[in-house]
This record gives sequence, C-alpha cells and structure tokens, in this order.
Amino acid sequence: MTDQEITRLVSEVLREQVPEAGFLGAEAVSSSDFDGDPVIKIVARYQRRPDTKPDPLLNASHILRSALISRGEDRFILLKNDVASEKQTESDID
Repeated sequence: MTDQEITRLVSEVLREQVPEAGFLGAEAVSSSDFDGDPVIKIVARYQRRPDTKPDPLLNASHILRSALISRGEDRFILLKNDVASEKQTESDID
C-alpha cells in the first residue's frame, strides 16, 4: 500500500473507533526500523484523550494493524498518538 492509501485507511478506522477523542487527522510514512526492516510510522492527532477506561487510544495500534493486515499490508506499525489537550503550553522553569 502507498503512504496515501495507508493514511486514508488509518483516518477512516480511527475516526470510527475513537469518536470521543475528536480525531483531527493522521499521517503515515514508510520508513525503516533500527534493523533496517520496513515499518510504517503513523502520527494520529486528537483533540483530547477519551475518559473511558481502558483508554481506547492504547488499543488503536492493534486495531490499525488488523485493518492493514486484512488489506495485505504486513509491515509493522509505529503509532504515535498526539493529543492536543496534553501539549505543554508553558515553558519548564528550572
């Protein structure tokens, strides 16, 4: 699959699976891990972390991997969940 196809699939899956997070978008980039094996790096952006337990964002990588495998994509994924409400807005004071 191309990076664009993966990004579309990731966006569809995450928008459906975690609507309470306020999904903002995703980006998928083909890359290599430290051993040189092919991987897919995904950054998923959300407005907030859901209040439900267990945190559905923690299960997102398993859901995405299953969706990708069902379409013939077997590369390992590295998922980063970027949650806007958790971003630091002030500088650290030493």
